[in-house]
Amino acid sequence: MHTSDKLEAEGVSLVNRGLALWNQGLREEAVTTTRQGIAVCRQLAVAEPAKSNHLALALSNLGGMLIDWGRPAEAIPVLEHSIKITRIYSDKSLEFTADLAGALKNLGSALQQCGSQPEAIAALTESIATYRSLVEQGRPQYGVSLARALNSLGNTRGLVAEARDDFDAAIALLRREDSEDAAMQLAATLASQCGVLMHLNDHERAMANSEEAVAIFRRLGETNPAGVEPYLARALPTMAQALMAVGRLDEAHTAATEAIGIIRRSSAANPDGWRQQLIRALRLLGDLLPALNRHAEAAAVAEELARLVEEDRHDVKALHRPAPEKPKGFLSRFKRRR
Repeated sequence: MHTSDKLEAEGVSLVNRGLALWNQGLREEAVTTTRQGIAVCRQLAVAEPAKSNHLALALSNLGGMLIDWGRPAEAIPVLEHSIKITRIYSDKSLEFTADLAGALKNLGSALQQCGSQPEAIAALTESIATYRSLVEQGRPQYGVSLARALNSLGNTRGLVAEARDDFDAAIALLRREDSEDAAMQLAATLASQCGVLMHLNDHERAMANSEEAVAIFRRLGETNPAGVEPYLARALPTMAQALMAVGRLDEAHTAATEAIGIIRRSSAANPDGWRQQLIRALRLLGDLLPALNRHAEAAAVAEELARLVEEDRHDVKALHRPAPEKPKGFLSRFKRRR
């Protein structure tokens, strides 16, 4: 086998292995394996530039992982590199055009989490237009990806009616699909929409959304608990907030407590990557406990929360510092396998 063929086979295998590990919930191993795949794909790109698309795909996958792992600023240069490569190939086939749309979606999610809203909206708008064009050209397989980008745009717009409409468009697309990937994205989108619905005082729909999202994640978690639990941990605090809004405080406490339990288990290998989720869940619990007359527990939560916030304040620069030599969502899924 030719050297470049060997590199291609090895790189693709490592990148696919990284995706499989991530979907099993083995996040640290997934990131390590994907980085190994990137190193091989980089060698391939040097030896045979026409195969640089493999490097672009691997970089986009890593960027998506870093976003979900709580490292969006590290993901930005990775995704920008992916997009730079993919634009070269995007006019050569619909497959590469879809790769570009996916990298733009991931970049938009990373920018949004880093507070760069205008840049995030620009990237996501281009991603949505690209996916929509593919669907209109008779490629319905990109419908879930279009919905994913619409979900990200809704998250980026904030608590405005336009965001609700983005989520509605995504939900309508996903309800027409019948796959595990679509079900995961539907659950994530339903949960994401709850914030804007509560802000617009549509508490009844927010409650229905959050309950459906948690139910879907629980069903999917029956066969893949490690892969689904991180997303369930995000949906449960959202449901707790909706329950609080309608006065169901005991049920809200149960949901928040379950979320914290999942986060504590999942964060053992990567506490920094889970700290923001734990802070969010503890803040919610801290609001709930006094209303339930559990003041001693509330004081303990407040103490832990203060410590975590202080750790986050000290670590934020190191956590978000891009690595120059090896450039380092609600549900940020990844690119296709080759």
